[in-house]
Amino acid sequence: MRADRVVSTEPVTDDRAVSTVLDIALALLLITASVLVIGLYLTDDEDDLEVDRADHTAETISGSTVSVVYDVENVTNSSHYDEPEGIESYERTTYGPAVGTIAEAAVVNAKFGGEQLVLYADSFGESVAAHVESRLVGANHQVYVTATWQPYDEASIHGNTTVGSQPPVTDDISAVTMTADSGMPTVDDGALADAYANEGADEAAELIAESIVEGYFPTERSQLALERQNLDRALKSTHYLQMSEIVGADLDRDEAPLARSEARADDANEELVDGLAGLIADDLESGQTGDYLDEIGDDENELEAYFDETVSPGTVELTVYTWNP
Repeated sequence: MRADRVVSTEPVTDDRAVSTVLDIALALLLITASVLVIGLYLTDDEDDLEVDRADHTAETISGSTVSVVYDVENVTNSSHYDEPEGIESYERTTYGPAVGTIAEAAVVNAKFGGEQLVLYADSFGESVAAHVESRLVGANHQVYVTATWQPYDEASIHGNTTVGSQPPVTDDISAVTMTADSGMPTVDDGALADAYANEGADEAAELIAESIVEGYFPTERSQLALERQNLDRALKSTHYLQMSEIVGADLDRDEAPLARSEARADDANEELVDGLAGLIADDLESGQTGDYLDEIGDDENELEAYFDETVSPGTVELTVYTWNP
């Protein structure tokens, strides 16, 4: 078995979180892509060459930067969208590590209980795929990349994206799995264990919800967007209202905390957290997750270990597949 090894990319200097696609005209994406290549089980020299090829491809993606141009016009299809004056273009550009933009595309494409938050996710994902594929032109093998964001096991919240075409089932395929930052704040496993043991699923769910809401709606940048008058505000308020509808919160564009003159992003985020926590609590109390947590009970050590293994809103998992045509 090959030893595990870590591949890192240099961080982009622009200060931007996963909400760049929700907060487009503000600072660009910062994803410090830390990539963990999982060890593969090999049996012969030919297999060594195969996995080296996958490793090198993963390193190429991790070490490359891309400038992605995409269109946000699909947001106008939302009943929550209010067109501001003076719109000349819906085209936007983001720049960052290739692996980071792939991870971002998975988060942007996320659905909450089957409902899409970002209506132009397809445009963004397709553009990311095209720009990353262009970096791989000239390789003597085929490449397919999948990225999945699921903040906790059995979550009804999940997003994914792909780059390239699926490999033929008849070909010899090598694969390497790696992780990238989703842009969501890390949730403390000890705090989760304490909340669940002493307060129940609702309190634990709230901690996870806080991470997800802050990832999509970073408080300071969201506040700036809500105070503006152009497309920034239109996009931000639309996404607040989209999320509000999905989670059953009570927000109105023309009233506090979204009204421009009374904008309070922190209060708006609290509304979203309260609603989203209900969806997450339902997940924690049902299926295998609910069974496991019932079995653990209020043992905080076991709860902490369980949450450490199953809760990771800050991580996107990517798999790179390579094969010879």
